Amino acid sequence: MSVAELLNNLIKLQEIDKEIFGFNARLNNMPSAVEALDGSIREAASSVTQLEQGLKTLQMERKNKEMDLQTKEGAIKKYQTQLYQVKTNNEYTALEKEIAGLKADNSVLEEDILSIFDRIEEAEKKISAAKAKFEQDKKNFEQEKNKLTAESAEIKGEIEGLTKKREAITPLIDKNTLSMYERILRGKEGLALVPVVGENCGGCFVNLPPQVINEIRLKEHIVYCGRCARMLYSKD
Repeated sequence: MSVAELLNNLIKLQEIDKEIFGFNARLNNMPSAVEALDGSIREAASSVTQLEQGLKTLQMERKNKEMDLQTKEGAIKKYQTQLYQVKTNNEYTALEKEIAGLKADNSVLEEDILSIFDRIEEAEKKISAAKAKFEQDKKNFEQEKNKLTAESAEIKGEIEGLTKKREAITPLIDKNTLSMYERILRGKEGLALVPVVGENCGGCFVNLPPQVINEIRLKEHIVYCGRCARMLYSKD
């Protein structure tokens, strides 16, 4: 087999391998795409959980203040009953002072409780919005995951077809050349054979000496780029 025929087979093989490499790159990127979507769902779920914990804290705070208010109201009633039983003005004045202090405390507690009710209402609205986002994120995740699954199956089918084409070409290339080609292919991200572009290597774009370009055009042997080690050919 002449070098010209060998190069033609290598060019066909490189076209196939370039497609296979591209398809494999897409497949390799899919898990990270799924992980990114899954991360969005986890973040939305965490947001809901945090908001619900905040709501529980507010509800507990409200309950504690209501119990405190109830206790103080009971004390006020108790002191008010005692007002009719005291025998001296000093005792009466002391009880009135206690009652006034408790009423002042209750006034603050009532304001706090009203404020907590407002905060609870706001928290419930935020939880509702966060849950809606979570459900939408889950829906988007399932849709995108199904899309990626279908795309993955399609790509694998393409790779299978290209692999069969590849298997029809590789027997036409001698073992040593094929071994060198595949070693370069693995190390150069799916690009082992490149054309000369003007006076440059089509892989690393280094300027090629005129002697090298002449060797490539003569097609007496496989010529390699001195910089990137890729196989070179001339489109001419």
